[in-house]
Amino acid sequence: MQVTDPIERAGLADELMWTSHPQRSALRAIRAAAIRQALDGGYAPTDLASRMKVTVADVGWMADHPVSVLPAAPRLAERAVRIA
Repeated sequence: MQVTDPIERAGLADELMWTSHPQRSALRAIRAAAIRQALDGGYAPTDLASRMKVTVADVGWMADHPVSVLPAAPRLAERAVRIA
């Protein structure tokens, strides 16, 4: 799924971070990149804050916060079932 609107993408990434998603670090990076894209595209920080239900200071922190993306934990390979 692609979310082209940077505000919607930032909001979705933020929502998913509060679930048991296995790649929260990647979601933080997506959120930060989307916020920076929205701000560079002319969106006001107040618009972002109201749509994400955070403060303007939070938007600034999220956009400036450096994030290192950690690889997802590998899933255990499923056992092959032998049918005889």
